[in-house]
Amino acid sequence: MKQQKKLTLGIVFCLFSMAAQADHYPVGTQVLTDCHGFFAKGKIKRMYQEKYVVHYDKSSRPAHCTPFSWDGRFVVPYKSVTKYTGKIKPKASFFSTTIEFEVGDKLDIYYKASERGKFLDDKLTVTVEIVEIIANGAAQFKVIGGEVKAQQQFTRWVGTNYVSLDFSSHLVADRLTILNVDKL
Repeated sequence: MKQQKKLTLGIVFCLFSMAAQADHYPVGTQVLTDCHGFFAKGKIKRMYQEKYVVHYDKSSRPAHCTPFSWDGRFVVPYKSVTKYTGKIKPKASFFSTTIEFEVGDKLDIYYKASERGKFLDDKLTVTVEIVEIIANGAAQFKVIGGEVKAQQQFTRWVGTNYVSLDFSSHLVADRLTILNVDKL
């Protein structure tokens, strides 16, 4: 009877330890870190108190959230795909609809940006092209159109970071809020 309890307890312990190891990323793994729907690309540098220390690429600028170490729930693996089904909330509708995004698609992004010293936010529009889509539904954009001021502010706050393709609600990055998106 005691051996059966020990064996059962050992099996349960093994199953729990395997489940705990399922989300573990080894040092050197390319990952994205999530901050309110915006993702920055980097590599796992080391572990620090059960959290990940991430070294970001030079082109990635985690301008929104820059903690010293990231909890596992905010770290997602980097795996590129060509298509992803995301959500868009049309301007005249209260409900969001699903739409398929592909690499190379062009989008109009309507956003508002606040500047220091200004009381009201500017509402701007840029046209972007999807450069890369990640398996978790984040995409990297390249600005291809819009006013010069709109392009500069979008590049400043988003840059080469990845943005979630779930536009059913507002995405907020420090001083930039994506309000709506139209697929061209």
